[in-house]
Amino acid sequence: MSERRTPDVLPGYEPLGAAVRTDDERWPTASPDGRRRLDGLRCHPSAPVWTHECGDLLTPEDHAALDAWTDGLATDPPAGDDGPPPAVLERLDRLLAVVPFYRRLGVDRWEQLPTISRADLARAVADFVPVDADLSRVVQGTSSGSTGSALVIPWHPLDIARDLPLLEHLLSRCGITWPRDPSRLGLLNVVHQEQAFTYASTMTWRDEQLMSRVNLHPSAWTDLDHRAAFLSEVNPQVVSGSALTLMDYVDLGLPVTPLAFVSGAVDLSPAARSYVESRSGTTVLDLYGLRETGPVAAAYGSREGHHLLPRTIHVEVVDDAGRSLADGSAGEIVVTSLENPYLPLLRYRTGDRGALTGAGRDRRIVGLEGRAAVRFVTGDGRTVQSVELTQRLQQHGVRAWAVRQRADGSVLARCLGGNHPALREAFDRLLQQPVEVEPVSGPVALGPGKPRRFASELGQ
Repeated sequence: MSERRTPDVLPGYEPLGAAVRTDDERWPTASPDGRRRLDGLRCHPSAPVWTHECGDLLTPEDHAALDAWTDGLATDPPAGDDGPPPAVLERLDRLLAVVPFYRRLGVDRWEQLPTISRADLARAVADFVPVDADLSRVVQGTSSGSTGSALVIPWHPLDIARDLPLLEHLLSRCGITWPRDPSRLGLLNVVHQEQAFTYASTMTWRDEQLMSRVNLHPSAWTDLDHRAAFLSEVNPQVVSGSALTLMDYVDLGLPVTPLAFVSGAVDLSPAARSYVESRSGTTVLDLYGLRETGPVAAAYGSREGHHLLPRTIHVEVVDDAGRSLADGSAGEIVVTSLENPYLPLLRYRTGDRGALTGAGRDRRIVGLEGRAAVRFVTGDGRTVQSVELTQRLQQHGVRAWAVRQRADGSVLARCLGGNHPALREAFDRLLQQPVEVEPVSGPVALGPGKPRRFASELGQ
């Protein structure tokens, strides 16, 4: 049996510390048979250490609404190339009247709208919640993001559940059928970090097919041999995660192969895509989006770029002053996303860069430069993903940063705000490398581009 190291517990990662609902509340439409199969996954002899409970909260009415939304995926075109689509403009008058932030602007036309940023949400996310919204179904999630402070984001269960039919739709465009096979785990989300929320759940809209979120890190398993045994026995159909974690997953050399991999959260480089596909023989779908906006675009097949998704969104590329740029001109990607009733966003700056091209269903983002993940090397030769550094930076109040690992293994963290002595101590424990924390006076001092970034001279 492998030795399991107990990590320092970060706030929010205490096992089951936020699990407050009953199973009846988590899965209102689950059948007795579905509950039995879920209990079997929860109590699997090789299961990881589950740290959370999470259900889809979907009612029969939600299922019907999801079916109707799914039917529109094949017929509704994505955002056009001549300004916002009708589905966006039809909602504009109401949003300008009922969303406090927009109401205070005193504008009445699309052309008058300024861009907004994550900093606006961080100051007061409630300012973006419509005053007439029925909050009885609200659930919250967190976003560590790639710019600004961590956010708590309000969602509706239906908005979260739309990812499933959207994924079915995108897989079908790749020529992949995703059957509702009860003998296989329908969806597996993987992370690889010292601490993370993990859970077993059921997708009631997909005929109660099971899914789970699993941490590949050794600290998440009572016996490391259980990791390969569990993943092989549940035999997931679709595996999602960041580019680095998907590479870690294929390196396990499991005897089972998913129908597809879905990369999200950070950039998927051509080299990473090639590595995962060559090691697994399986297609990788690259999904681009933000927690705040939901999925925006996806790269699949042989066409260049990320195709805009058939959702109620509008994508622009703007200059530093927020002025829309012509097709083919690179700038910052700005997204209008209106499907989340609790957080409708108009002209939201993503911090990512690219250019737009094509029209209709061929509308695409090309040259996407998004959030890159980096591995850092510890003093004893292990690697940790940059998300683990993000957790500690946010825990100690740092608002923006640039963290670089030098060729000798030492680490320089240039930080705006925060408790620097506590951060240095946390980095020392995590990395076991010499750490220097250097204060900066503002995001501009960190250089152009995103106000938080990671880099390593060790080639990780």
